[in-house]
Amino acid sequence: MFDVVQNQGGKRKRNFKFRKRNFSFHISFPVKKVLIWVGVILLAIFLIGYYLYKNYYSNYNYIKEDSSQYLVYTVDTSMNNQNMHNEIPYINIDSDDARLVNQTIQRYAESFLKNKNNLMVYDSQLNGEVLSILLRMSDYSAGYSFPDISFHTYNFDLNDQTLMSDEELLALFDVTEEEVEKKIASQFKKYYQQEVKKGYLVSQECDYDCFLAWRGIQNYNYMDSVYYYVENGRLLAYRPFTIYSAYGEEEFFDDESYAFSIT
Repeated sequence: MFDVVQNQGGKRKRNFKFRKRNFSFHISFPVKKVLIWVGVILLAIFLIGYYLYKNYYSNYNYIKEDSSQYLVYTVDTSMNNQNMHNEIPYINIDSDDARLVNQTIQRYAESFLKNKNNLMVYDSQLNGEVLSILLRMSDYSAGYSFPDISFHTYNFDLNDQTLMSDEELLALFDVTEEEVEKKIASQFKKYYQQEVKKGYLVSQECDYDCFLAWRGIQNYNYMDSVYYYVENGRLLAYRPFTIYSAYGEEEFFDDESYAFSIT
């Protein structure tokens, strides 16, 4: 393994040279065949898992009544007298709670839309395991150009396909009802301050209590008809109120004014 070379003068100089050895690992044909089959099986398992996730679990097809439809889809449409489209949602979940909600929505829509001026639309969003549905009703029966607005929401836990209570939803976001009330009250105070600043109201003529009276809010009852909706991971509280008044305040508010950010 080592070579020794003698030099003149009797001195010896050692040169160390490492002799390379070639190593080879031989795999027999039967072993190769087994490894190929193992690879094919693992690939097949991966592809099947990916297909199931993409087409079954990620789309929640396993909890749907109709796997060809979205979790929430429009089951009926109509046109009101103002050429606006009514949209009636259907919650495509195979559970008793979903069926009960669908029946409730259908019955309400049939009654509410007998007035051909009224409008009913919806929105929905999936956030994690929470499916939220928001109904918005515009009631023109009073004859004004600005309707009375009302809301209703439904929040489903897709883990067990059940309808969530307000308490469960608030607990999910670690929020109390008292905190919600403070957020809504604070936003109404901001609305009032902004209206005064923009000249819609004069504080000497219409103070904050006057402002609330025009909104239809009595005795500082901010939590009347509050409904919760989850949007882009945030908890919103929808609180209807009157937007028009003798001061022309309807020009100040818009559709987003009814949504109060809680988280």
